[in-house]
Amino acid sequence: MSAEIIDGGLEAPAWRQAAPRARRIAMALYGWRDPAWVFLAAVAASTPFVMASGFAPALLSLNATADALGPVADARAVAAGAGDPTRETAPYFLALITLADRFVAAPGRALLVAKAIAAVLAAYPMAYFASVRLPTIACVGLTATIAAFVVAPFNGASDLALAYFLVVSTALVLSPADEGWDRAIFEGLLCGGLIFALWLLNPVFALAALLVLSACPFLTGFAGLARYATAFGALLTFVAFAEIAAPGINGSRSAAAAALASAGAGAAVGGVGVWGVAGAAASAVAAIGAATVFGGKEHARGWGAAIGFMAVAFLAAGFAGAQPAPAFALAAVIAVFSIASPFYDGVFRDHDRASVVAAGVAAALTLFWIAAVCAQATAQLEVQFRAGEAAPATVKSALGVVHPSREQLAEWRARRGALGQKARAAGEAPIDQSDMLIEAAREAIRSVQEGVSVAFLTGADIACVLAPTRECKPDGRAAAAEAGVVFVPRVDLTAAAQAEKERSEALLYTEFKLAEQTAFWEIWVRRSAPRGASGASRPGLEN
Repeated sequence: MSAEIIDGGLEAPAWRQAAPRARRIAMALYGWRDPAWVFLAAVAASTPFVMASGFAPALLSLNATADALGPVADARAVAAGAGDPTRETAPYFLALITLADRFVAAPGRALLVAKAIAAVLAAYPMAYFASVRLPTIACVGLTATIAAFVVAPFNGASDLALAYFLVVSTALVLSPADEGWDRAIFEGLLCGGLIFALWLLNPVFALAALLVLSACPFLTGFAGLARYATAFGALLTFVAFAEIAAPGINGSRSAAAAALASAGAGAAVGGVGVWGVAGAAASAVAAIGAATVFGGKEHARGWGAAIGFMAVAFLAAGFAGAQPAPAFALAAVIAVFSIASPFYDGVFRDHDRASVVAAGVAAALTLFWIAAVCAQATAQLEVQFRAGEAAPATVKSALGVVHPSREQLAEWRARRGALGQKARAAGEAPIDQSDMLIEAAREAIRSVQEGVSVAFLTGADIACVLAPTRECKPDGRAAAAEAGVVFVPRVDLTAAAQAEKERSEALLYTEFKLAEQTAFWEIWVRRSAPRGASGASRPGLEN
C-alpha cells in the first residue's frame, strides 16, 4: 500500500527524505584521511598523557606506601640476580621499572616513568594499526584513550595488560582498508611481540589474545592468514628465548593462568562493581544492537566480531581484575566504525534521514565512551599533580609517592564505580606510611654510612630502595638474614610485612638483640656486630 502511494506521486515519509546538513556531520565522524597523517595525529593526541605521567612530581596511589614501593624493590632484586623472575606476577612490568629506574631516583617516579614507557609501547602500535582501519576521529580518540588508560594513577599491571590486549585485538579483528602482504607480516610481528608481553604481564589476557588470533584469518581475509602465521611464529620464538634466559618462566606463567582461572567467574566485573561498567556496557550493547538490526546478515562480520570480542574481553577482564570499560568502547568501535560497519552505507550511499541519524547516534555514543575514559584518566592525573605539589619535599624526593586527602577518599568511597570500590578497599588499611618509612630511611642511611648493612622486615626488600647502597634481596626476610641492623615495624604495615615478621621471629631472637624502640619501629642489632658499629651502642643493647 505505502509503495503504491509513493509511486502515485505523494511525498516520501519524512524519515526517507534527505538530510544534507546532518549527513555532512555524520560524514565528518566517519571521514578518513591519509594514514601517515592520521598516525602522527594519533601519536600527538597520546603524547600529553605520556608526558603527564613521565614528568609528574609523585605517584598518586591508593595502596599502602610499602606496597607502592614493593614493585621497585622487586625489580631491583631481579635485575641484581637475587630475585626469581619465574615467581613474579608481572615480569614485563618489572622490566619496565628496571628501565625507568635508570632515569629517576625516587622509586615512585620510577613507577611513573615505567607507566609512560608502557603507554608509548601501547599507543604507537595502536596508532599504526588503527590509522588504516578506522576513520580519523576514531583512530585519534582510541589511541589517546589507550595512553590515558595506561598512565591513569590508579590503574596497575592488569589494566596495562587489558590495554595491550585491546591493541592486539584492533589488528586482528578489524580488516585494514589498505591490505598487503608486507603490512600483514609486519603487523604479525608486532602482534607476536605484544602477545608475548601479555604472557609476561597477565597470562589470562595472553590466552584471550590467542583466542582472538585464531579468529583473525576468518575476519581479515586471506592476508590475515599471513598475519596469523607471523604472529604465532614470533610468539613461539619469544617464548623460546624467554625459557632459555629464565628456565621455568613459561611453566610459572601457565600456573599463574590456572590460578587466575580457578578463582572462578565470580569476578567477572573485575572487582569494580556493576555500576563501574554499566554505562559503557549498555552503550556498547545499544551500538552493536543498532548495527545488527541496521546491517542484517550482510554485515555480520562487523557486528558478529564485535559481539564475540565483547564477550571475550569482558570475561578476561573479570578473571584478571582489570577495569573493562575500554573493552566495551572498542567493541562498539568494531561494530560502528570498521569498514564492515553497515553505517557507511547509510552515510555515503543511501543517505536518508533514518540512516544518517542511526549512523550519527551510534558514532556519537561510541565516541562519548572513548572520551569518557580519557576524561576519567585526566581527572586522576589532575589530582595526582595537585597532591604531588602539596606533598612535603622530603616525601617527593625520598619516596615519590603521595596519597589522596581524607576528604577525597571519603568522597570516592561514597561513589559507586571502579574508583569508589578501590577507595573503599584502601580505607581498610593504613595508606600513608610516608613518615615512618622516611624515619627508618634516615636511620638506615646513617647506619649504611657507618658500614653496617640494614634491612626492613617488610614483604619486599624496601630498605634497598630507600637506602640504595646494596643489591636488593627477594624479600625483607632474606635481607635480614644478612643485615647487621633490622628495622621491624611496630604498626601494621601490610599483610606481607606481618607475614615476614612472624616468619622471622626465631631469627630475631637468636641472632639479634632489641636495641631501641621508636614510635614506629623496633631496631634490632646483630649480636655479633662490632661494638663501634651503628646501633651497637644504642641504649638497651648492653642489657
